[in-house]
Amino acid sequence: MSQPEYLSISCLPLPTFIEGGYVTFHAGDRHPNRNNLQFFILMLMEKGQLYIAEDGHNYTVKAGEMFILQPLHHHYSWHVMTEDTAYYWLHFYVTGRWEQAPNLVSMGSVINVPTLHHYTPVETLYLAKHAKIQHPHRLAQMTRQIFKNSEATESYGFWQAQQLFIDILQEIQVQSQQESAMVQLSNQLQRYLRDHFNEKITSATLSREFHFHPNHLIRTLKATTGLTPTEYLRQYRMEEASKRLLNTAMTETEIAAAVGFQNIYYFSTVFKQYTGLAPTQYRQAQARQIATNHKELT
Repeated sequence: MSQPEYLSISCLPLPTFIEGGYVTFHAGDRHPNRNNLQFFILMLMEKGQLYIAEDGHNYTVKAGEMFILQPLHHHYSWHVMTEDTAYYWLHFYVTGRWEQAPNLVSMGSVINVPTLHHYTPVETLYLAKHAKIQHPHRLAQMTRQIFKNSEATESYGFWQAQQLFIDILQEIQVQSQQESAMVQLSNQLQRYLRDHFNEKITSATLSREFHFHPNHLIRTLKATTGLTPTEYLRQYRMEEASKRLLNTAMTETEIAAAVGFQNIYYFSTVFKQYTGLAPTQYRQAQARQIATNHKELT
């Protein structure tokens, strides 16, 4: 293989599978000459050798390897097939930013997403342009199932095909060691904050628990969720307080203590900053809304 190349793709929104198939070439055949396809083309080689070029760069893709062509780039055969050659091909489309480079390039999301409960720690999908497939038989089986689901007349076949395609991307994605370690530490931090949200937690507390300097922990969580530990903890506490205000008869004082606030006035101030309403006003407003909705339905 030539010098490693990577495709870094913003994965929010997620890539969408468009169509796919299985193609066989015989000795003497050539791959089609194209330059106007708007989709990425993921190729999973099953047998033979494919002599494919993109924008003047020649590649030889062998059985058991994968290869990705970029959308709206010129690709063509630089040599006739020397033997029977077959591969699965999958077209997929992305609406976010992407870049091909010799290294991994971080790509931010093109949409704003919540950072708590439904956060996305990594917003970039990294794919090798040309690489050996680690589990070719499993990948081929998943690909055939995608084609089967795509041909189903039931509407759920489309969604099953999309889910399987995301599974394939997860199977072949590349993850830097640094990012992997960061995400792992971030997940541990978030878990700890959620499990101990009603306790007093300081930078020293986290440092003792995770054996890292507080600044490193702050940078890690900020990089993966957009929040510092203090901000994450405060938002989580406010979400828990909101649930109790709506779903229990607990008093404001009881809720404040339950979510880790010793001072009722400070709790009320923070809650108002978070929701725009004092706790009692929030509970009343939600109760009125529920009553109005119920009245409209009867």
